[in-house]
Amino acid sequence: MNNGKQTNGDTQLRVEDIEPSFKKKGTTTKLEKYLISFCVVVLAVCIVFVVLYVSETREKSSNSAGESGALTSDNICLTPECSIAASRLLSSLNTKVEPCNDFYEFACGTWMKKNVIPEDRSSYDKFGVVREDVEVIMKIVLEAPSAADDPVSVTHARNLYHSCINQSYIDSRGIEPTFGLLKELGGWPVLGTNRGGHWNESEYDLTTLLFNLFRYNNKPLIDLYVYTDSKNSSKRIIFLDQPSFGMPGRKYYLNGLNDPMVRAYKTLATTVAGEFHADPVTADNEMEDVVRLETEIANISMRDEDRRDSFALYNPIEMQKLNENYTVPADASFNWENFITRVMAIEGVDVYIPQNETIIVRAIPYFSKMFEVLGKYSKRTVANYLVWRIMKNRINNLSQKFQDLVTEYNKALFGTSTPRARWRTCASYVNNYYGLSLGRLFVKEAFDESAKEQTLDMIHNLRTAFGELVDENKWMDDATRTLAKEKAKFVQEKIGYQDFILNTTALDGYYENYTAKADTYFENVLSNLRRSTIDSLRYLRFDVDKNDWGTAPATVNAYYNSVLNRIMFPAGILQPPFFSSTQSKSMNYGGIGVVIGHELTHGFDDRGRQYDKDGNLKQWWTDEVIRAFKNQTQCLVDQYGDFSVPEADGMKMNGINTLGENIADNGGLKESYRAYRRWVESRGYEEEQLPGVKYTHDQIFFINFAQVWCGNMRRESAINRILTGVHSPGRFRVIGTLQNSAGFSRAFNCPATSFMNPVKKCSVW
Repeated sequence: MNNGKQTNGDTQLRVEDIEPSFKKKGTTTKLEKYLISFCVVVLAVCIVFVVLYVSETREKSSNSAGESGALTSDNICLTPECSIAASRLLSSLNTKVEPCNDFYEFACGTWMKKNVIPEDRSSYDKFGVVREDVEVIMKIVLEAPSAADDPVSVTHARNLYHSCINQSYIDSRGIEPTFGLLKELGGWPVLGTNRGGHWNESEYDLTTLLFNLFRYNNKPLIDLYVYTDSKNSSKRIIFLDQPSFGMPGRKYYLNGLNDPMVRAYKTLATTVAGEFHADPVTADNEMEDVVRLETEIANISMRDEDRRDSFALYNPIEMQKLNENYTVPADASFNWENFITRVMAIEGVDVYIPQNETIIVRAIPYFSKMFEVLGKYSKRTVANYLVWRIMKNRINNLSQKFQDLVTEYNKALFGTSTPRARWRTCASYVNNYYGLSLGRLFVKEAFDESAKEQTLDMIHNLRTAFGELVDENKWMDDATRTLAKEKAKFVQEKIGYQDFILNTTALDGYYENYTAKADTYFENVLSNLRRSTIDSLRYLRFDVDKNDWGTAPATVNAYYNSVLNRIMFPAGILQPPFFSSTQSKSMNYGGIGVVIGHELTHGFDDRGRQYDKDGNLKQWWTDEVIRAFKNQTQCLVDQYGDFSVPEADGMKMNGINTLGENIADNGGLKESYRAYRRWVESRGYEEEQLPGVKYTHDQIFFINFAQVWCGNMRRESAINRILTGVHSPGRFRVIGTLQNSAGFSRAFNCPATSFMNPVKKCSVW
């Protein structure tokens, strides 16, 4: 943009550059006269252009600036970083759409047209773009030559990556690596007498089979885990919960065995058994029974909508009473005490469990019916199902033919037609198991250390803004208001990474029991599963260290932990468009600022508000305030539950399951916008305008907020989001939140009753 100042750019003609060598001093040639006249005309045109531009800008500013102040042509940021930010902002906009008619289409329309969903993805959004950029960095550091001073754990991380990416060697081994595992599990009945089969019903014992599966972190019937005690956040306790499923969630099973997605699941199971040399007819019949059994298990499991009350899920019982409360038939070959004590006695865990050990049961309806369902099926079918569940996961670690089968299955469930690039799969896998070692390499390669201080400053401002909103809330009483503000002050923040990962001795100590070889990928996977199982259990008798956080730095996400009352922002998410030390504060507050507010507000959503400042499950609100809160949140349930998702053939969203995230989205936006305006007020003047951008910084705040959620979804992905997701699709994270924002409507002068400025607005925080 030309701001009235002359430059030495390529388009400016200079007389001396074309001056003839024979020109006499004091004379003026015809060419010079022509050029002088030309320059005068150009200068005049430039002056007119500048005057018109300033006039137009001021006029548009007065029409659209809202409360944020007028634009001026002499207050423009011309640094390369501002140009990059401006380009990123403008390149996504669809200016043919009026902001007040559909802000998502306005902010993201061009981005959605230009970014076709890759064949290996079910959806594609800006979160995904940042994740892909981070994966590239992970690839670079994992493939870099080892240094003499590399920690041992970094060497193991690279070994794991190289074993994973060596597809030709994986192919050459076929199914041979699985035989030891299948033998350990007692065989897979469907295979008959083929290698990997040799199942003997007389030797079948449900307790032993579940125990052996558990050693590999596989929990197809009973999800036993050790975690912070919800009512005493300084201690840990054993929990029992219903399991996850082979398909993405329980609702996938509810339409019966003839549903196309269920049939695709059954086909996968049958074909995999066939690849292990099962008789085709036997495989077809027995895998049909397996899917029928799993469907019944899904039908007795609790609905997600019924699992949002943490008090209802906290049911303590002594271990010795489990058998009488959740009756086990005599022929079921299962004993609760035997199972739990064996699990906790795994080598490396070695925790003695007395009979009166307190266990927290989180799914009473499920466990009350589990053995009744199992009793309808033969031991052979139950064993087939349990072994299938671990084999469904492990075929991802086998030869290309099995990965092709998974790709075909994923096409039916998620709409993808090709697998992800192998190096991406492998880099992500290494990040799951050696996240801190890989994180050490990542932060040295790509993390801006100044991000920590700037993010801390923003958290402080967001916390202040939240306190102001609590003070303004009319549905709370003063006593609860005081406690809410106190809880907000107690929220811990963790940013970037734990410092100890830069200490070689400390990092290797963290991974002292983890090893990986550079060739045997399948064995590496089994080793990781065994080790993760041990680490998830062995701290039962240890006090909770609330300063410890093992989140991988290269994670593109943010978190709130209710029992630790902690918000976390790994290094991976502190990237554009969320954050950059060189982009405007309006963009940072519209990006990572809203994310910070979102996570902070989770401490006060429909589930987070059940925990006090110390992370204990406790009713610290009065019954009257709880009723008022539920009345406020019902507005959001109704609003979001009425949105139809176009990609899912108009299916309605689930306003109950998404309630917590919707509360957090709305609160986070409100807090961050307020914090941004407070920052501007403390500064005393508006930020420099971005070059070529006609929007005020208030408007830029909302544009960047929306553009964080730009994305495209396949039909299958949209259905998955509705059936299993707790987050609203990006379109409605923008539309729903901004419809409730008075600040947004002022910034864009949206007429009353326009689509983006409805009369009825929902507000919780």
